[in-house]
Amino acid sequence: MSTQVLDATGSLTELDRWTAFRTSREDGLRQPHDWLSVSGFLWVSEEPAQLAPVPGTWWVSGDAVHVRASAADGLEILAADGTATVLDGETSLSLGEAGGQRLARFGDDVLVEALLRGGYYALRLRDPQAPARTSFDGVPTFDYDPSWRIPVRFEPYEAVRKVTVNAAAPGLTQVAATVGEIVFERDGVEHRLVATSRGEGWAASFSDETSGVETSAWRSVPIEGDATSGEGVIDFNYATNYPYAFSDFGTCPAPVKANQLALAVRAGELAPAGRTGVPPTSGGPTALPGPQR
Repeated sequence: MSTQVLDATGSLTELDRWTAFRTSREDGLRQPHDWLSVSGFLWVSEEPAQLAPVPGTWWVSGDAVHVRASAADGLEILAADGTATVLDGETSLSLGEAGGQRLARFGDDVLVEALLRGGYYALRLRDPQAPARTSFDGVPTFDYDPSWRIPVRFEPYEAVRKVTVNAAAPGLTQVAATVGEIVFERDGVEHRLVATSRGEGWAASFSDETSGVETSAWRSVPIEGDATSGEGVIDFNYATNYPYAFSDFGTCPAPVKANQLALAVRAGELAPAGRTGVPPTSGGPTALPGPQR
């Protein structure tokens, strides 16, 4: 049993806050259909076809993905409220680019998530019995280091700037809506990161000199504080892996090119055990089946 330590004011220490965050982070990953459960990625073509192991016949027509199945196939369609109905006929779903929706369920609680990436529809499977989930023993991290909790200066843009970025899926680009930059110093050297919004705050995707060696190719870190105040904090101890680092089936956006830090950020999450955390540059199940549309 861990013992929480209070500071002189009777508040939890930063180490205890980080420890609680790590517990919450790993509890989330252990959920039956979170990112550790991702077990497959299947592109859907215009020609009707069976996409094993998913029941039914799947195809794309117009701006929608379609599926046809009989009751004997055992494919359940999920409603927005989570209720499921066995499909005996045909249904379809239309998504916007970069969209996704949990559409169906089959077998031993395997979820089928429909995606639209680069103008192509795909199915991503989430199986609670995926080896990555059943063998999960935590995400390795650097030890907590208070020196990586650093004051920052917010520099908001006057308007959102849309920037095209690469992605974990070969051939795919996505659009990042950037909201400003944060400026910080490490060992007397000034560094900048371009930020996007996350909830009511900011966050930044970044790579650094540990990327692809000790850590995954890129990570994400939240930025504390109100951007309108001009001052905040970046705590790299809270840097986390994107979903792509845990499986071969992620399509996560990469950082903007400016967010390659010229320093080794030895804080936050390491690459997952048994994985490099580096996506392929070509080939693989998530590679676009044709030119991006």
